[in-house]
Amino acid sequence: MLRNADRARAAMRRWRERHPDEHRAERRAYYARHRERLTAAIAAYHRANPGVVKAKSQAYRARKLASEGSFSLDQWLDLVAASDGRCGYCAATGPLEAEHRTPLSRGGTNFIGNILPACRRCNARKHQLTDVEFRTRIQMEALRARPPD
Repeated sequence: MLRNADRARAAMRRWRERHPDEHRAERRAYYARHRERLTAAIAAYHRANPGVVKAKSQAYRARKLASEGSFSLDQWLDLVAASDGRCGYCAATGPLEAEHRTPLSRGGTNFIGNILPACRRCNARKHQLTDVEFRTRIQMEALRARPPD
C-alpha cells in the first residue's frame, strides 16, 4: 500500500462502489465508536467555516425543492462585498443570509443572480414574497407609520 498508494485507493474506491451496503455499515459502526470525537470535529469545522456551511445548506434546500442552479462561496462573498456587508432591504450590518429574490417555493432558481444578502429579520419577514412584493410591503408599512400632516 505504501509503494502503490494510488492503486490501493483505486481498489478501495472500486470495493466501496461494489459493496455500498457493507461500506455504509462500516461507516455507521465507526461513527458509533467515535461519536464524541467526530461530533466535536464537525462542530469545530462549522464554527471555522460558516460561509461554507451556509452555501451547503442553501444548495441542499434547492436540491430538495428540485430547483435549478447553485452558487459558490466565492460568488456569495463577492455579492456581500458588493453590498458593503449590508442587508439588501434595510441596510443593516451584521450576519447576512442568502435570500432568494424569487422564492424557491415559487419557482425561483438558486443561481447567484436570484440571491440577495439579507439580515435574518428581513429574510424571515419576506417569507414567500418576491423581491418586488416585499419592497412594496416595506414602503406601505413606512407610509402607515408616518404621522398624518
